[in-house]
Amino acid sequence: MNKFTVLILGIIITLISCDARDRINRTPKEILKEKNLLESFSERVSYFPQEYSEVKTDTILSNGYHVNVKTFTDMESSYLKQFKHDSINYKYHYRDFKAEIVASLNSVIFHDVIDKQYVLKHDKTVSYYMETSILKSVWVNQEESLNQNKLVLNILFTQPKTNAEKVFELVIDNKGDKKLINLTDLNQNYLTA
Repeated sequence: MNKFTVLILGIIITLISCDARDRINRTPKEILKEKNLLESFSERVSYFPQEYSEVKTDTILSNGYHVNVKTFTDMESSYLKQFKHDSINYKYHYRDFKAEIVASLNSVIFHDVIDKQYVLKHDKTVSYYMETSILKSVWVNQEESLNQNKLVLNILFTQPKTNAEKVFELVIDNKGDKKLINLTDLNQNYLTA
């Protein structure tokens, strides 16, 4: 019985000494730093969109133009918006989009990918805007295409969480010659694409 009493007494002393008195004067933040967990609790990372998406449209105009537009998420490139609120770092990654355009008039006259780089290659004056924007949409402007007897595509870029938008017009003639027009900044001249 003497050994049993010593064993019970040893267990009680062990339990009493493990009451976390050493942590009582430390903040939760200090405890998380000690365990290297602070970063995982103080940072929220989100992606928009979270998954790959793709939209295909096929348009045949009465003036003979046939246009395929495939808009898809670029999973490699994104615009990062960071801010801090209540000691939490928020990181929002707005993924870029690209649009692959194949246009034909009896034969292929235009085949290219429309994205930020395409616009910047032809209009460097909007570089300040393109850094913080994403491609939102590319569509065939059917009315203008028929009026001009050319293929007219509208390209919309937007800045996430704002109302700032820029619209470009890509005009392609029957030989494949093209012009990029910045419709938002109408004082721009035609830019040869």
